[in-house]
Amino acid sequence: MKRQDGFTLVELLVVIAIIGVLVSLLLPAVQAARAAARRTQCTNNFKQLGIALHNFHDSRKSFPPGHMDTGTIGPAYRHQVGWLTYLLPYVEQTAVDSLVDLTQIGPSNDSPNPNGSVTNNPAFHAAGGVGISSYVCPSDPIGRVDEVWAPTNYLGNQGPLCRCRGKDCVGIFGHDTWMRFREITDGTSNTIAVGETLKGDLDVNTLQDNYFYRPSGGNAQDIDTCQGGTLSRSDRATVWLGGNPQHNMFSTDRAPNDGRFDCIAPNNGCVNFAARSAHAGGVNIGMCDASVQFITDSIDVAVMQALGTRNGEEIVGEF
Repeated sequence: MKRQDGFTLVELLVVIAIIGVLVSLLLPAVQAARAAARRTQCTNNFKQLGIALHNFHDSRKSFPPGHMDTGTIGPAYRHQVGWLTYLLPYVEQTAVDSLVDLTQIGPSNDSPNPNGSVTNNPAFHAAGGVGISSYVCPSDPIGRVDEVWAPTNYLGNQGPLCRCRGKDCVGIFGHDTWMRFREITDGTSNTIAVGETLKGDLDVNTLQDNYFYRPSGGNAQDIDTCQGGTLSRSDRATVWLGGNPQHNMFSTDRAPNDGRFDCIAPNNGCVNFAARSAHAGGVNIGMCDASVQFITDSIDVAVMQALGTRNGEEIVGEF
């Protein structure tokens, strides 16, 4: 009887081994390509935000505030809608903008806003619950975690100092600040406008998106004094509409992805949040001239701090 040609068991095993090797070589390349595509999309988001900030400035003669001030009565009057809310008409989100009724914000604990904060006011659920693709980075593995509010990965630059409540923020965004181009004397190409962050997942047992909430009287500026505390909050950037500092501002006091965890202290109205991302080796940063830079984790801290000030008169050089 004629013998049938075919693979021997050894030949079959060799072919399977070769295929396995090829797949193992291909997968990292595919993953790298996907990561590059996600980072490119994140870069495009920064470009959109930069153009939106310029268009807002053209229309309103200033940048929007980090968060809005509505009065002098009540414990939370300072922390209303954030700067991303102001940009809605400039990122092609006029329909969402039409849902934001600022007359529903009360300056105190009185009606119509019983707790003095937008995030406690159901009148803003419809707008703040809309997910906006240009406000999130696809590289961040954390998705939407809040049933009511949609998140963001982009925070405004408050500068290296944590003292924005007195409206003397050295960066671009702070409490009721309305910065103008003419105030950026360090140059728009040398001053950060927007930085990346990692969204919180509302789980205090995960480290990367947690921070320590200091009680009244604490100093978030001295980040090392926060390290002995217990991580207690994980809602960073989970509300793009919200006016609380953890939802709209970051600090340039430290290098990106700093190993020390972040801190907030209510007595100074700001946060000490380092720029953070899921990109390998650094973060995307949007400058005040609407350009986008990739800042590595190894940047000199003094340079990072200098990029965070609008009028510090530092000599930055290459970065």
